[in-house]
Order: sequence, then C-alpha cells, then structure tokens
Amino acid sequence: MKKKISIFALILLLALSLCIPALAATEYGVIYDETDELGSAVLTMQGEETLPELSEKLGIDLRVDVLTQTSYDSISDTAAGIFDRYGYGYGEEQEGATLTILMEPQDTGTYAMPADGWCIYANLSEDRGSSQALAEAIRTAVEPSMAQRAWNGEDITMSAVALTQAVESMAQAAEDYILTNCPPDAPGTGTPATPPEVPEIPEASEPDSVGMQYVFDISDLLTYEEWEELEARAADISNRQHCGVYFALVDDFTDYGDGSVYEVTYQLYHGSELGFGTDRDGIIVLLSMEERNYAMFVYGEYAEYAFDDFGQEKLEEQFLGDFGDNDWYGGISHYLDACDEFLTKADAGDPVRLSYWENFWEYLPAVAVLACLPTGLVCIWLMRGMKSVRQKKEANAYLTEGGLHLTQQYDQYTHTTETRTKIQEESSSGGTCSESGGGGSGRSGSF
Repeated sequence: MKKKISIFALILLLALSLCIPALAATEYGVIYDETDELGSAVLTMQGEETLPELSEKLGIDLRVDVLTQTSYDSISDTAAGIFDRYGYGYGEEQEGATLTILMEPQDTGTYAMPADGWCIYANLSEDRGSSQALAEAIRTAVEPSMAQRAWNGEDITMSAVALTQAVESMAQAAEDYILTNCPPDAPGTGTPATPPEVPEIPEASEPDSVGMQYVFDISDLLTYEEWEELEARAADISNRQHCGVYFALVDDFTDYGDGSVYEVTYQLYHGSELGFGTDRDGIIVLLSMEERNYAMFVYGEYAEYAFDDFGQEKLEEQFLGDFGDNDWYGGISHYLDACDEFLTKADAGDPVRLSYWENFWEYLPAVAVLACLPTGLVCIWLMRGMKSVRQKKEANAYLTEGGLHLTQQYDQYTHTTETRTKIQEESSSGGTCSESGGGGSGRSGSF
C-alpha cells in the first residue's frame, strides 16, 4: 500500500512540474504565447477581437501559437499535431489556419527564433478549396514580418512588434483568399448560407475602436464632429501625397507598448502597419495625457526626405504650442496643414531645409571672432611698445615744472550705476529633442 502511495505521489509531483511551463504562458484570446513577453494592447485586441470576428465572418478558425519547446521532429509537424490534438478548426470539417512560431530560450534570458522556426498550417474541406493554396497565400503575406533580424533575441520588443505585424498580415491574407475563392455563402462550400448577424452601428456613432485609422482619439478630447473633420482631412492628405499622416491622443502611452514615449510611438506605427506604399512612408504624432508626453515618428525614405531633422523641428513649431494651451483641435489642424505643405514642397523637389541665411546667422559669432583675431593681435603688439606710459592718480602730476599749482584737492560724489536683468519665463511648450530608432527618426519631449 505504501508503495502505491509513493508511486502516486511521484506521479503527482511530475504532473505538477510539467504544468509549471504552461502556467507561465499567456493567452490573448486565440493567440497563445509561452514566452510571456510578446504581449501588447494591440496583440490582445487581435487575439480577442480581430481574429475571432474574422473567423465567424469567413467560417474558418484562425489561431497563433508561440512555443518555447516541442516534442515533434519539425515545426510543421508541431503545427499539424497541435491543430489535431487541441481540436482547432471551424465547423464539422474543422477548417482553419494557424501560425506556429518556435522561440528558443537564450543565455541572456530572452528568446530567439531559429532559422525556419515558423510555419503556416491550413485545413480546408475538399468542397471548399485547396488547403495548400490557402497556406501559401498566408505564408507569402506573413514572411516579411518573420525576418531573422526581428527574431534574433537581441530586442524582444522588436519581436513583439513583428508578431503583431504577422498577425495582421495573416488576417488580411486569409480574408482576401477566402472571399475571393471560397466565400462562406457560396454554393457547395458546406458552410452556412447566412453569415453571422452583425449588430447594426447607429449613424454618427463615435469611434470606440483602438484600431488605428488616421486620427486616433482614445482620450475623447475631440467632439465627434471635430474628429470626423480631422479624419477626413488626414485621409485626403495621405492619399493625395502618398504618405500616411497620423495622429494619436491617448491617456497613458505605457498602455500601448514598452519603453519611452518615442519607442511606444514607433511600436504603434509598426504594430498597426501604418504607412503608404512598399516602404510604408508616413509620419505619426502621439500625445499622452498622463504626463503630457509627446513623440513624433517618421518612417520611410520619402517621408524622411520630406521631414528631415530640421524639417521635423520646424514642423513641431507649427502645432506644439497649441497643445501647451490645451487646444487639441487647433493643434491637430495646424499639424495636418503643415504636413500637407511640407509634402507638397518635397514633391516639387524643394523640401524644407536649413536656408543659407539661417546658416549665416548661426555661424556669425564664430566668423566675427575669427575676423577680430588679427586686429586684436595688432593692438596687443602696439600696447607692448608703450610700457613706459603709466596712468597717474593725481591731476597735478601731469603739470610741468613752473606751471599751475593746485592749492586744494577734493573728491565729489556724482552718481550710482544700477544694473537690472529681466527674469525669463519658462516656455509653455516644454522641451523636446531628436530621436532615432524603429527604422526611422523623430522627436520627443513634453508639451
């Protein structure tokens, strides 16, 4: 009997030890992360809202698994095994697609993805279409986000940003393929002819999604009419100039990523896959109300041509003072106008740059010093030749023998000189500085 109890206790201990890694993992809806380090507000939204809603719309199950260990021979076998073992799939035919990523622990305490450490697995019924074709479509879309430099373990924050990009690409590719080749209401697909009921959105309802559009107002500092007007203007400028122009108002930037306000801004930019064209050209400004933090991020070759370091500083002068006065609508309006002006000049080949005269006045003090240096040397040389000349303290010392003789000498008070210095008031716009990182450049500070 004691032997049986000992064996049972040993089995229980082994079971508990095997459960510890699973307890350390984090689930973001249908996104499973064993590293427990890739989470963000964007990833949570994708796992709890974006993918489940899309699964209902398309009639296929969409999931993501980030693993730190596997007992299978390959990552593709792992993906297929997990799909079957945990009953993934939508409907009786268990149709679905998964992104599976293997992250290996490093000696530095972080995680890195080995070469070929990810795969796409898809399962479609024969009536619906080709599982291989769906998997290839998703893989092609996701592949740019799986570049080794983003998963090499040097920066886990970059891996987190790359994961949100990969999930967004996966969702878009699955939607495009299914709606084009085998929509759920098509005859013979074996899926319900009636799509899931979607609640009707009332007219003129205020935006409550955290998904980026052009003007992102989670702090509710704009009226709906103000937001609608600014959103339309930002969309028009972005499409007309082929460069995304974005703005974000949030309560606390730390809710949307890790690091400084500048780092969170570029994480938001990449995580939401903002920008236009293959280079994803764009500019975004983020204001965080909690500590009145500010950041600007510029990304893409053309965007950085239009907004170089000097251009970013001049652009900042157009709107940051408005925010110091709590004029949110006015500040965003001036920001949009200035972006439109800067991009128009860049398109004409005449971007905003430091002018000749601004350079001249900047270096004028140094030029003046260099110009005066030879004159000063000549004066010193002349003064050295007057060593015998000395200033006398008394006026009668300058009189020649037999000349005027002073009988009385006295001092008379005439006046006092008083100097006053004006105390400068601190600027209401706060201090800002240049930044780099996230593949682009920008500025950050307070307002």
